[in-house]
This record gives sequence, structure tokens and C-alpha cells, in this order.
Amino acid sequence: MDRLAVKEAASINLWGVPRFTRKVQLNMSKKMLINATHSEENRVAIVEDGVLTELDIETAGSTENKGDIYKATVVRVESGLQAAFVDYGANRLGFLQIGELHPSLFPKKTQESGQRPRITEILKRGQELLVQIIREERGTKGAALTTNLSLPGRYMVLMPDSTTKGISRKVEDDTTRKKLKEAMATLKIPDNMGYIVRTAGIGQKVTELKRDYKYLSGIYKKIQQANKKEKAPALLFQESNVVIRSIREHFSTDMDEILIDDPDVFNEAKDFFKAIMPAQVKILKQHLERRPIFSRYQVEEQIETITSNKVPLPSGGSIVLDQTEALVAIDVNSGRMAGEHGIEATAYKSNMEAAAEIGRQLRLRDLGGLIVIDFIDMRDRKNNREVEKTLKNSLKNDKAKLSVGKISQFGLLEMSRQRLRPTLAEGSYQPCPNCGGSGRVKNAEAQAVAVLRQLHTTCAKGKIGKAIVTVPEEVGHYLLNVRREEILEMEKKLNISIHIIGNHDFHDERVELDIVKLDKDADNTESETPSHPKPDTEPKKSGDQNKNKPESNGGKKDDEKKDQQPRRRRPPRRKPSAAKNEAAQDDAPTEQQEKTPVTIPEAAAEKKDHPPRRRRPPRRRPNKDKPAEENKTDAKKDGNEPEKEKIVEKETPAEEVKSKPKRSFLESFMEPLLPKGNENNK
Repeated sequence: MDRLAVKEAASINLWGVPRFTRKVQLNMSKKMLINATHSEENRVAIVEDGVLTELDIETAGSTENKGDIYKATVVRVESGLQAAFVDYGANRLGFLQIGELHPSLFPKKTQESGQRPRITEILKRGQELLVQIIREERGTKGAALTTNLSLPGRYMVLMPDSTTKGISRKVEDDTTRKKLKEAMATLKIPDNMGYIVRTAGIGQKVTELKRDYKYLSGIYKKIQQANKKEKAPALLFQESNVVIRSIREHFSTDMDEILIDDPDVFNEAKDFFKAIMPAQVKILKQHLERRPIFSRYQVEEQIETITSNKVPLPSGGSIVLDQTEALVAIDVNSGRMAGEHGIEATAYKSNMEAAAEIGRQLRLRDLGGLIVIDFIDMRDRKNNREVEKTLKNSLKNDKAKLSVGKISQFGLLEMSRQRLRPTLAEGSYQPCPNCGGSGRVKNAEAQAVAVLRQLHTTCAKGKIGKAIVTVPEEVGHYLLNVRREEILEMEKKLNISIHIIGNHDFHDERVELDIVKLDKDADNTESETPSHPKPDTEPKKSGDQNKNKPESNGGKKDDEKKDQQPRRRRPPRRKPSAAKNEAAQDDAPTEQQEKTPVTIPEAAAEKKDHPPRRRRPPRRRPNKDKPAEENKTDAKKDGNEPEKEKIVEKETPAEEVKSKPKRSFLESFMEPLLPKGNENNK
């Protein structure tokens, strides 16, 4: 079944002002393709004239739980936040705000007065509730919950224990809204059961609306029965899988066919059509060709382009989409657009093509939150209004809640979009282990400089004898060829050995630094003397002890063991008693032992040559009452003379300093022969 669409083709006059001149009629086809041959991933795509317009992917590890209903228990009530944390069976606690509490939970006093009570008056710890997930877990945040339950159907959304009855805001025609209200009034729905008719209900018969209502009311009865049997926390209702959910949300009567390549999924979809839309079962078909269904309709190539942040435009321009924590930024580029007369016409055409493509990209990627679009600057305000109108038309079929602003004087347009499900990148992709998700890595030069800095910082701490650095192969070549002199200089300066190893299996920015410390023996020789006091006599050297022992092959091992043993502090000497002195006399050395020379340690010999230093008596402070002369005499008596007087005492007269004449060798023999009177002549 083809549908007729009308497109307007634009032409430009000599002054560069665009105008619409003719209309072109095209036959357009619309198909829904469901690929479910692999249990790990199910994909649903909607194609219009070969162009991918909707895409929903559900993986086995990331099943969507938005819309699920649980029986939960209140764990903690926070009066400061006016919210409660609820355990519904997930890894993290759910977050329940006071605005999401159903009025039936309020105390009777507040219900009569109409005032909203505090959350501590409504909820208590351990209280059981029926909650529904309205926003899934994201990052470290738990899921957002509500007690206002809603069950979406094909033509309406049923809201139990609610008095709200209305029509969707997207239905703007007053006559259409009036007809829908009259059709719903004939269903005789209870007063405590609210509903909202969806846009898919436009033009449907009363029997179709009644069938959808019975289907949803039956689901709610099953939830009530499970609530009485199960203990909290428990799952009472699970949202349909991606296949049934996509048929319910996106199916329309203008579709030509729905193709499914898996027989089990085909039977499941067929049962759903019989229960909700029996007249449309003939549209459902099974794909039996040997060629995969997405390859048959050229969908695989279009899905690959979704992962790229750059999207080309028909006339040579492009749009670039970048997602950040705060917002989604979209930039419009004209590129090498040719064939336009003037800058204004080029900017207008690029912006018009970008506005039509941005609505499609937001749906395919499911980008939500704050979105800022940077259009090319245009002088004519009329052109800005046309671009805004085109953008709103491209967002017309979007199921998410939207709020679109206007183009500012800086060429920026701000809009917000509701996030319906996790983005395509979150479900099918993970951050790159090389770049950490940034999309960039350092070049070889920058990595080499970072390695040298890290190496210098680590080895400068001291007590390191060897450093082994393993880096990517390209970085290793750069260090050994270009930075060799710096490495040699570092080895000389820090007195270490550096080894660079290039490994082709290492990804960029991966570095392994292995440090080999110096031996303890070498470290002790370089370190200062220990602070603890030494014994009076040093222990004998190992060489002296082993002089009289025969050499053996295991001598080196024994020496190494002795070096490794910790030194014991020598106990203080005690005076021998009288009994011990008598025993010592009996053990007196023999004549042979007396003849053998006794080796005296060097330190002991030095102590014998240098007698112990005499301690200087303390100085006395001079008495202010006595005169200075008496103080000097007292200092002389005590031996505390001033340094100047001591120096004078030590000085010898000049006559004694003169050296005597040297005597010859014969004078010693001639001395007794000389007369006594000549002694003065010497």
C-alpha cells in the first residue's frame, strides 16, 4: 500500500532569494523490519523510501525496565529531600519524590483540607507500595519511581485509581477531540479508572477502542491478584519486549507491511495483532529470503553511519553531533556547497537541509536533555523563521516530549527532548581501552617525554640500581634513537642502569616501569655510620678468625650467611667476684701461651696512645658584689682562668725558642778530652 506525498522544490532567482515554484508528486513506501534471528540482540527499523527513520535495538544484557511495576518496601525517608528511598529488588534503591505519591496515600485530615502533608506523615519505614519505573538507572543514580500507575495500550493509556479523562495534546483539531470524547463516553468506564486517548485512536471505531480498554483492564486485574500473593520486593508486571513495544508505539495504517525474519517472534506478533488489531493481521509477513532482511533493504549501511558524529548533507554540507555531560551540541557546516548565488542563499540551503536531518538523527540516536544547534548565520529574519518551521516539522513524529526555542542573534537554537531509552552507544558500545573514550591518544613524541619525566621522578629518590621501562614499539624506537643522549646523561647523573624495551603488543600510552633496588651491602657501605653507640672493642674480622681454619668450598656461603646475620649488641662487662679471681689464677697462661704474640685491635691501640680527655670543671659566674680583682683570683684558684692568661702561660721566651747549633759526629768523642774551662765556649 503506497501513500502519496507532496514535496516542494525550491528555486533561486538572480538576487539569491529562494522561492517555491513547483510541486512534485512522489509515491512513498513505508515498512517495518524486525530482525530477531540472534537471541543476543533484537532490532526494529522503520524505513520510508529506503531511508531509515526509526531504530530500536534491545540487547540481552540491557533489557529495558522502564514501565515495569513492582511491589516495593520503604527503606529510608528523607525529610530534607522530601523523598524516600525504596527497595524494589534492584541493585540500587529507587528514588520516590513526594510529587509522585498518589493522593490515596495521604492522611484523611490532609485530604479534607486539601493541603499537601510532609513526606514523614505519609510514608513510614517498612511500608509496602506499588511503584512503577519512570526513569531507569543511570550511572550512580538509582531509578526514579512513581505510585501513579499507567498502562500504555495501542489506542489509549489506562491510569488506575485516577479521575483524569482526556485526549492527547498532539491532537489539536477541536472536532477530532470532540468525536473521541463521545466515543469514549459510550464505553462506560468506571469513575476511578482514568485514561488518555492517543493519536493512534483518531478515526478508530468504538469496537477497536473497547477492545483496547478490555486488554488493559485485564492486565491491571492480574497485577492486583499478584500484589496479594507476592512478598515485597517483587516484580508484578513487566513491559513488553522491543518487538511488541515497537508495533504498539509506531505502527500506523499507512504502513505497507511488517516483515519478521524469526518464526517464533512472528507468531508472538501475530497473537498481539489478533488481540488488539485483528483487521490488520494481513499486513504481518514473514521474511523467507536467503539474504538477511536488513541487508536486503540497505539498512545495515545506514546503521553504521549512526555511530559517527559527522553526518553528510545532500548538497555537500554536514552536521556534527557531540554529546557531553551537560548538553548535546550540533554544529552545521556548509562544506564545499556549490551552485548557489551569494552567501545568504548558501547558508539558507545548508540550514534547511540540516534542520530536516537533525530531527531524524535525534530519533535514531535517542539524544535527550538540553540540545544546542549552531546554525550558519543568516541576515534575513524570514529565513530564520523558515528554518525553525522546518525543524519543528522534522520533530512532528517524535514520541518524546519536546520544547523548541527560536534562533538567537548568535545563530543558536536551544531545545529540550525527553530521553525515552538509553542511547544506542550505551547499549552496544563500551569505552575504548586505549583512549578511555576521549577519541584521542598522544603521539610518540609526547609519550616519550612523559616516560622520561616519570623515569626521572622515580629514580631521583635514590637507592635504585636498575630501571627497566617497557613501552609501545614506536615509543621505544623514538627513545633509543632520538633521546639516547638524555638517557645516557640520566644514567651518569643518577648512577643507575636504564633499559628500554619496545613491545608491539602494548597499546598507546601503556607504560610498565620495573625498578631494581640496590643490594643492602652496597647500601650500607654508602650510608653514614649508625647512630647507636659502638662497643668498647670491635669484633674480630672474619679473615683473622679463619686464618687457622682449613679452606673449604662452602666458605663463601658461610661468609654470606654471617654477613646476613644481624649484629648483636655486646652486653656490659661485670667486675669478677673473688671466687672467679681464684679460678682465673688457676687458668693462668702457660709459657708457650705467653710467647705467642697477642693481636690487639687497632681501635684499642689508638685508645692506649691517647689517654682519656680530662673533663673541664664548670665555670663560676662572677659575683657582682665583689670587685673584679677578687673574681680573677677566685678564677685562678678554681683553674678557670681566662683564655688569654692561659695562652700567656704557655708561651715560651724568645731565647729558648732559638735553636742550638748542631754538633758534629766527632764532638761526642772529643768531649772528655777538652778542658773544663772550655765548657762555656760551647
